[in-house]
Amino acid sequence: MKFLFQMDDPKKINISEDSTYMIIKESLNRGIECFYNDPNWVYADINRKNKIKSHIFRIFLKDNGTLTYDIKNKINVDLENFSAIFIRQDPPYDMKYISNTYLLEKLKKPMVINNPSELRNFPEKHIMMNFPDLTPSTIISSDVEVLIKFIEKNNEVILKPAYGNGGLGIVKVGASKRNLTNFLSKYINQFSNNPIIAQRFLKNYIRGDKRVILINGNVKGSVLRVPKKNSIKSNFHAGGSAVKTSLNKKEKLICQKIKNFLINKKLYFVGIDIIDGFLTEINITSPTGIQEINRLDGVNIEKSIINFVLKSLK
Repeated sequence: MKFLFQMDDPKKINISEDSTYMIIKESLNRGIECFYNDPNWVYADINRKNKIKSHIFRIFLKDNGTLTYDIKNKINVDLENFSAIFIRQDPPYDMKYISNTYLLEKLKKPMVINNPSELRNFPEKHIMMNFPDLTPSTIISSDVEVLIKFIEKNNEVILKPAYGNGGLGIVKVGASKRNLTNFLSKYINQFSNNPIIAQRFLKNYIRGDKRVILINGNVKGSVLRVPKKNSIKSNFHAGGSAVKTSLNKKEKLICQKIKNFLINKKLYFVGIDIIDGFLTEINITSPTGIQEINRLDGVNIEKSIINFVLKSLK
């Protein structure tokens, strides 16, 4: 059995934090051959039949626990030869990312995690529109006038780029901010004039959010991500810390309400964020948090992921 991990360079990942590392390690420990490719290496070979190919490298686990591959042993293969393909590269969600999904969706044999068509259809900041009853009041726009009216109505909001990740560009803005029009124009321009997300500021935002990991719609663990002092960014990439937590009744209900949607769209590996009983994000591109939950709860979420994939492949 062969798994392909489309990801950032495995030699450069932080093995004490990275979720993809845990999935690869678990796969290797089960005797599954693992390979690495960069999304830029995937291409279509169209000659009467479509063949989706890529350069790949086989991944090995070193004695010190890090991952490696032989740069001299590059292989060119038809991606139909894999049992499963994990799309794990970090955003940005740009035309390169979108083009890659057009290629991967043509594959017939491999199980692709997550479904490339739905990765393209539902950028994770936009997927919230499917659950308006679960989310705080939100605007998705690049129109300064629309944003100002929303900010004035809600007094305080969180702004974030629609296609960012890892806490990039997240700021808190109030209606009393001086030169608000000029600020918003510069902010939008900073992110290539793409739409931005304006979300009503929730009172417990500074206390952190709950990251919940779901495998095929089922909750496998959660962690409270707490921002650094004087910060509103709880993302681990932005310096947030991990605190043990559990889900209350309302939070469990949120997970239950989105379950069928995730299953139907073949969004197998998902991380959602909850603040004050509101669903604030559904992360489907490259969700993180496995290692933090494992350490705090004494579980092995990567085992659940591989068990699910192997069962699905039978």
